[in-house]
Amino acid sequence: MPKIVLTKNHFHFNGVNYYTGGAEEVVCGSIGEKMTPVFGVNRLSVKDAIPPGYIQGVKSTVVEFDENNSSRNAFGATVAAIVKGVPVKVAGDIAFSKLTQREFKLVKFSVPNEQMKKAANASPAALQNLIRYGNDARIAHQIFFLMEGKESTHFDNDVSVSLSVGKGVIEATVNGSHTSSQDITITMANVTLAYLLAKIDWDARQDKNKTAITDLDDDPWGP
Repeated sequence: MPKIVLTKNHFHFNGVNYYTGGAEEVVCGSIGEKMTPVFGVNRLSVKDAIPPGYIQGVKSTVVEFDENNSSRNAFGATVAAIVKGVPVKVAGDIAFSKLTQREFKLVKFSVPNEQMKKAANASPAALQNLIRYGNDARIAHQIFFLMEGKESTHFDNDVSVSLSVGKGVIEATVNGSHTSSQDITITMANVTLAYLLAKIDWDARQDKNKTAITDLDDDPWGP
């Protein structure tokens, strides 16, 4: 089973490099412009998001952590971890130690490219914004975040997740049939540690003629 390696400017998992720059602002379905500054890390400049209700096919799994090849400086001064369903701020070095001791686990949410394409095409506002962003337009379709170890078992083994908006923030729910007799819902505010972007193929070359996304291609982090 592949393990995730954490570094200061990206995560590496299963042959793919994931962005960490500006990660706290990113959720599944975030849209914006890919930034490649001369000084600083490549990242998504988040402008908006596809409405969560349009995003189907979300899968969740717990990812094994490669502590031997990971950097203890991978996290910033503080990070958020899901504890009892809500984000809790933790010092970065403490979070790394808890991850090493398996008190925290890394959880991955992923949306198949085809499903994210359908979600974007179903949202006229998101679609127009993506057209306006030009060649740098990107969509975030995979994210990693920390969760308390025991709690993370509900979100393992490619379980299906439903996204919604509650009290102004995105919530993620696992149906009670997985590991609990009740639905399990968590709040996803500012919890993302790393993410993957998708680049867009359109049905036309000129912006004025674009009406739909025809394909999404993974666009991993690169220096």
